[in-house]
Amino acid sequence: KIKLVNAGKLIDGLGGEKTRWTESVKELGAQFELIAGDALVAAGMMSYAGPFTASYRLGFEESWLQELRTREIPASAQPTMREFLGDAVKMQNW
Repeated sequence: KIKLVNAGKLIDGLGGEKTRWTESVKELGAQFELIAGDALVAAGMMSYAGPFTASYRLGFEESWLQELRTREIPASAQPTMREFLGDAVKMQNW
């Protein structure tokens, strides 16, 4: 009887995980649709913007974002190299 009670608790606990995993899959699917545009901005920044000042690099990002919109390439609302390549937790520790 104790095993059945424990099994019931385990199944109830995993039920919440199914909801969380379903939400995660939806979020990842939406991010997957935007990866091409976000990757273009990140690659452009890595290739061309390194030696320039922060304000000049911001101009690069803005112009590339406008070009993505003009060509109807899916991308995040404000894609940046930091968001695309970075891990927020690691950057916070820096």
